[in-house]
Amino acid sequence: MLVDLGSLNGWAILAALLAGYALGAVWYAPPVLGNAWLRALGKRKEELGSPVRAMTIQLLLTLVTATVLALLVVRFGAITWAEGAAIGLVAGVGLVATSLASDYLFCGRSLRLYSIQVAYKLVSLTLMGAILGAWR
Repeated sequence: MLVDLGSLNGWAILAALLAGYALGAVWYAPPVLGNAWLRALGKRKEELGSPVRAMTIQLLLTLVTATVLALLVVRFGAITWAEGAAIGLVAGVGLVATSLASDYLFCGRSLRLYSIQVAYKLVSLTLMGAILGAWR
């Protein structure tokens, strides 16, 4: 049985979207992990150009992620923040971390870059899952 889209809480999805997006802004800020990320990427900030297009697309991608995660939370019947967080973490480890590991291995990227990016994804999905589980 599929999940009825009407059973999703739009406000919870919006809150999860904003939390995940804000976490990325902090995570990749230069004093946090932004400078380490650039070094691991092998680039200077100037080489990346304007971040506006990427940030706009990332906002939309995070909306899709929050919505899909909300579907999983509802489908698995999570009703607490801990259950929602567990679903986010399991999805992150089982789908995101493994998929990115394969990409990094074949593209020859560093373990440091992988670690920074995957850790962000895992924390973000866990946080978003907690919000979606708590706010059904």
